[in-house]
Amino acid sequence: MFVIAHIGKIPVEEYAPFIVPVIALYVYGRQWSRRHRKKLAKLPDAAGALDEKTIEFVVSRWAASDHKELDREQVPLMYPPGPDGTTASELARRIGADPRSVTQRVEDLVELGYAEYGDDETDQRIWLTVEGIHLMNVTEDALLTALGETRTPAGRPSSSRAG
Repeated sequence: MFVIAHIGKIPVEEYAPFIVPVIALYVYGRQWSRRHRKKLAKLPDAAGALDEKTIEFVVSRWAASDHKELDREQVPLMYPPGPDGTTASELARRIGADPRSVTQRVEDLVELGYAEYGDDETDQRIWLTVEGIHLMNVTEDALLTALGETRTPAGRPSSSRAG
């Protein structure tokens, strides 16, 4: 007598065709995420990487992605790893900027709906909203394009041109 195995109340024959693509997509997503994080780790620090040309490139990518209300002053805030989970003072230390100006720029991000403050009144951590996460993704892609192709991990121009 042939008995069909069940997972929950779903027979295995009906379950397997659906679970295999889900597992494949999960594995692909993890691998893509790991490769992406490795690329981001090779970017130079914000102080050495953000020249005028790079900032203009990021702002143009923001405008192309319907983030036209942002300006060049927010670019250092969104430099990877971004402001998510930090305070304004931690972010100011990381990017080497004045804490007051960083606080004002963070307030601008909050007003525009890209970030919000945490619930704790004593610890003013900044958390990205869904729109802020999209902005972070656009920023990362723009920086990888602008810096990844033209600079080495040490921040020096690459010598990949044929001479």
